[in-house]
Amino acid sequence: MPAWHFLQSLDGMSFVLFFWYTTLFEIPRYIISGVASTVATLWSHRVHAPPAGATVSVVLVGHNEERALRPCVVALAEQTIAERPGAMQVIVVDDGSTDRMLGVARELQREGKVDAALRLRQRSGKSAGVNLALSACTSEFIVIADIDTTFDRDAFAELLSYFSDPRVGAVSGNLGVRNATSSLITRHQAIEYAIGISLGRRIADALGILSIVSGAFGAFRRAAVERVGGQDTEVGEDADLTMKLRRAGWAIRFAPEAHALTNAPDTVAALIAQRLRWDRGLVTIWMRKFRGAFNPRQAAFRIIDVVAVADVLVFQVALALMFPVYLAWLFYYFGEFALTIIAATFIGYFALDLFAFANATALGVQAPFRLFLYLPLYTIFQASVMRIVRLIALAQELIFRSSYRDPYVPSHVMRQVEMV
Repeated sequence: MPAWHFLQSLDGMSFVLFFWYTTLFEIPRYIISGVASTVATLWSHRVHAPPAGATVSVVLVGHNEERALRPCVVALAEQTIAERPGAMQVIVVDDGSTDRMLGVARELQREGKVDAALRLRQRSGKSAGVNLALSACTSEFIVIADIDTTFDRDAFAELLSYFSDPRVGAVSGNLGVRNATSSLITRHQAIEYAIGISLGRRIADALGILSIVSGAFGAFRRAAVERVGGQDTEVGEDADLTMKLRRAGWAIRFAPEAHALTNAPDTVAALIAQRLRWDRGLVTIWMRKFRGAFNPRQAAFRIIDVVAVADVLVFQVALALMFPVYLAWLFYYFGEFALTIIAATFIGYFALDLFAFANATALGVQAPFRLFLYLPLYTIFQASVMRIVRLIALAQELIFRSSYRDPYVPSHVMRQVEMV
């Protein structure tokens, strides 16, 4: 209790000095997020219909997806855009599967549900599969989706409506967690998707700095993708393609009305493995490949791209690296009392997460409000375990270039990339 009375006695300046990490970095980010999302909602202008006569090529790349492929393809026929004959082309790419995925794809082709069933004889990764599919695409627009993603009936129409603006090169769909109630870990991710994807990308869209169109569900203008050379071989191929399009001058949008669901990892080990891969991309994509966005002498230089890259580097990289510095500073100057300050910081994080989740729920995010009960666990896990995971991923990539040994992209492909 003396510690609590001490915290109550702090004036404004003393509070900032004690909690400089949170007050200088985290609180402004949440405030900006809240204002931006509210303004975006009040002033958003929706186009409810795709461009007249729009057609779409749906690209499904998978490895050993024998069981999931047929339900996915059958469900595509329920899309409202598919009601117009010839409006949807479905292309399946078997990425070196060892099961019957190719056989199922060819059966669907004979049934008229798939237009092209292609195969990579040796597993080569999603980028290679997408690039192969591009050679068979005939539509002006492309939807790239994971085979285990499911969609609302009007999801594709909502995505395509944003292409009425000729400046738009790609549109991100709004992903939620299908297996949200499977475990505490999936509940954590359902909250994370609500705050980080549904709300976070709405904010980035409002500010014009959206830097990723998820490979699980996103739409692209085919001409734009072809002009930037398709997808490069990267562990974070979706972020890489998005940034290539941004650097080429295309606008990137987020469609909050285009709802889809995906399965999230349901164990701690699976989640950590996924996030190590994702977080290594912070180095490979933004710190290495697109650091040229800060160079004003480049022909493609745009201030908005500087802001987009800086947003990632500051709030995802710098904040992660600063956190252990803040902890070391606390224990060096305050000893055991640092634990009280850390506990108070967690309470502050919970208040900020509560604000963000309430904001997301008010905007119609795909997350049951009952997940509110799990917010304290989410706050603790996100502020501790996930920060540590990000730090490990950054260290692995900066020191050991671990992405070149990530099984997400086959080793023989990565060896060729590393030699270039």
